[in-house]
Amino acid sequence: MSRDNRYLNENESGAIGIGAMIIFIALILVAAVASTIIIKTAEELQQRAEATGDDTRDEISGKIQLVGAYVSDDNAAGNAADEITLIVQLSAGSDTTLLDNMDWFIVCDGGAGTAEVNTADFDGVATDLSGNLLVAGSSVEAGETFLVPIDTSTNCQPGVGDEQELRVIIDGGGETYAQLHYNSVGNGDTIV
Repeated sequence: MSRDNRYLNENESGAIGIGAMIIFIALILVAAVASTIIIKTAEELQQRAEATGDDTRDEISGKIQLVGAYVSDDNAAGNAADEITLIVQLSAGSDTTLLDNMDWFIVCDGGAGTAEVNTADFDGVATDLSGNLLVAGSSVEAGETFLVPIDTSTNCQPGVGDEQELRVIIDGGGETYAQLHYNSVGNGDTIV
């Protein structure tokens, strides 16, 4: 009879060992699933942080710096500017940018309580500092200074004492804001 008791005791301890092994394997599976979720979440957070960093860099460095602006052509009466010229360059760290991805617009008082807008892009009008036209569809690099003439004879023609808002926007980049002050409108007079 004593042998039967031993035999039953051995079977009971084997059953306890199998139960412990099942619990151990279940814990390993739960830990594996949890670690997979944590790794996936960390990877998504890293990708978001990189995208946010890229967007922030483009917003800060991917913009135009307004070096200066002047009246390049006054009207025949000498009391308004028919054309102004912006002296601009891409800010440091900017990627090479196409001229047709650079837009400007001027907002002014159109009289009788209405606003007037004058807008276009840089493509086909920008010149280098020597006055040579930059080829349509070309691009500029960071730090490259160039000129952009703006025809103001039809929309937003400024006179002496006027102020206008100028914004330059790069698609996928930043925005530059400047207030143009017209203390005089003779050829060569600075307005920034």
